[in-house]
Amino acid sequence: MLVDTRWNAWNEEITVQVTEGAALGSAARRVGALLAEAEAACSLRRGDAEIHAVNLAQGQPVRVSASLARLLRSALWVARMTDGAISPLATAQSPIGVPPIHPDLTFADVRIDDATVFAPFGASFDITGAAKADTAGRAATLAAGELECGVLVRVGTVVAAGGHPPAGGWQVPIAGNGTIELPPGGAFATAGPDPDRGPDDALPGAWAQVSVITDDAVWAYGAAAAALRRGVGAVSWLQEQDLAARLVDRGGRVHATAAWQRPHAA
Repeated sequence: MLVDTRWNAWNEEITVQVTEGAALGSAARRVGALLAEAEAACSLRRGDAEIHAVNLAQGQPVRVSASLARLLRSALWVARMTDGAISPLATAQSPIGVPPIHPDLTFADVRIDDATVFAPFGASFDITGAAKADTAGRAATLAAGELECGVLVRVGTVVAAGGHPPAGGWQVPIAGNGTIELPPGGAFATAGPDPDRGPDDALPGAWAQVSVITDDAVWAYGAAAAALRRGVGAVSWLQEQDLAARLVDRGGRVHATAAWQRPHAA
């Protein structure tokens, strides 16, 4: 029997669903603890977050916790997999017409050795999206292993499954398309224009929504977010990655990759 609980944390709605009712409380506590740990490590909205020390280092190596090191590695991995389309770095902009004092930074300029971060002067990190996805995937896997049951974790628009699925599979709602069946151990993410980043038409290609199914929550998040920014080339790029993806353009027309036609993504 599937049971679930919902609450708000880290500016997101959190959902935990389990296949064994007796495990729900333990699963929710485990997921909540992992979310709190990740938020304390990298939330820019928290003045005591560990990531501020990295952003203030400005060229100096910084020793960080194992938690932040892992989350930074996940964000850098997303950057590599998306050819920099989703980067963990934000750099200060020079006034128009004034050349920058330092060359533009990229994710390739950052190195993490064990738990020491080496980033050049001018580097500033925002890894919130990748960190939430990483935590969703890790929480589902760890909770399922510890409690020996199926666990589904949703953090905002990222969903991750762990353990044995329920009879009939994990049914995950998708806006405008009913539900999809998530494969065992799979992950699902949806990306849409962020109103905090400015007008919708600032994004190339004018995609209203991109949804991706894969076996890793961080990759699902990164692929969906990158496709949103790739414009007309998004569908072919997702096809090249052999990803099950569904895209909705601003006119409401639906586009899908060949992999989306598989039974688990009907």
